[in-house]
Amino acid sequence: MKKFDVQHFLGLYQLRLKMQEDRITKSNDDVKQFMKDFIAKLSKMPLDEEVKIIGNSFVNSKGEIIAILPLKKNE
Repeated sequence: MKKFDVQHFLGLYQLRLKMQEDRITKSNDDVKQFMKDFIAKLSKMPLDEEVKIIGNSFVNSKGEIIAILPLKKNE
């Protein structure tokens, strides 16, 4: 299975945020804030550090949670 690093997710979420700002896509406020916070955290990490997705969480190479996706609960 392919491994993904900080650089991969940082580029991806920077692009997604720019698309939000340019009004190409639209997300709710929770998702927008998640992207801003996630980008800020990733920006402080080494670009080559591995990042995994476990459930709805992004974790670093030590298994520490970086961020949790803001999933909408079933109503």
